[in-house]
Amino acid sequence: MKINLLFAIAFLSMVIYASVDELHGIVGLTKRDGGLGCLCHNITPTGSVQVWVEGPDSVLINSTTQYKLLITGGPDVAGGFDLASYYGELDSVDALTHILFGELTHSQPNPSQNDTISWNFLYTAPNSVLIDTLYSVGNSVNWDSIPNNLDQWNFGENFIINVVDTPVPVELSDLLITTSNNSVTISWKTITETNNSGFEIQRKTKSSDWSKITFIPGFGTSTEIHSYTYNDNNLLKNGRYFYRLKQIDQNGSVFYSESLDIDVNVPEEYTLEQNYPNPFNPSTKISFHIAEPGFVSLKIFDVLGNEIKTLVNEQKSAGDHEVDFNSTDLTSGIYLYKIETGNFVAIKKMLLLK
Repeated sequence: MKINLLFAIAFLSMVIYASVDELHGIVGLTKRDGGLGCLCHNITPTGSVQVWVEGPDSVLINSTTQYKLLITGGPDVAGGFDLASYYGELDSVDALTHILFGELTHSQPNPSQNDTISWNFLYTAPNSVLIDTLYSVGNSVNWDSIPNNLDQWNFGENFIINVVDTPVPVELSDLLITTSNNSVTISWKTITETNNSGFEIQRKTKSSDWSKITFIPGFGTSTEIHSYTYNDNNLLKNGRYFYRLKQIDQNGSVFYSESLDIDVNVPEEYTLEQNYPNPFNPSTKISFHIAEPGFVSLKIFDVLGNEIKTLVNEQKSAGDHEVDFNSTDLTSGIYLYKIETGNFVAIKKMLLLK
């Protein structure tokens, strides 16, 4: 009976302490020193909550570099965190974070923006060549100031930082991503390259880990500016996508760029667009969108229903497509173009004026 009473008092004290400390952060929760996570909110971590650090994985000794900690999943109203380094020093970028007993934590719960909670922070490398580790734990809460099992948390994957005494072999510039419907374009420049084998482009979503989507060869050693572009076409799901570059040296060393994220809106319907230009002479473009992969037939007919030409008669991937129609051997008049794919059939008119 006495043991149960002591346990109840201890648990109540923990809840009261957590309720107060939620406002200005809490430390000692990461795996660096055997911390057990955000037990005051929930007994066990939740796999749907993702916590990760973004930033370069190689830095110079004594240098200070900005990083970012991110959380997705859970209630996603607001969040807090605890971050610890084994060797380097952590510091705040703004008033959203502060140092508490040598670790970095939130100053107050940070609201979610676009389904992601994030903080910027500084890492200062030690004065020696070594491998450092950042340990993190993040908590996604409903922000009612009452820790309970509706809040969800998880440990972040340990982030490894190589502290080196020579500069990284590639100087990156102007890393950008843009989107158009279900395609994303990644572009970047290099100011200099030293023994650069190339770049592995990696992608992740809120529910998946980083994975390779392609590799683009580099220019070896060069002091000229080089531009790179890659189109990630036909993404099949709406949502937020994250991209980063994994630069690979010719000796096998790797360096990661910062990650960039972008929202992708995938059209979920079948459409046949009006040709452009219309009227036309002698060529025009016909665009269509299909919601899922399938066999597509696109044909041209005259007004009497006679088939004139087949433009498409093959398997197509989901997404946007465009074909050219050249009418050099046809006379002026009204023509029809018809698409068939799965259960979708559509017909439109176009006018040829010579």
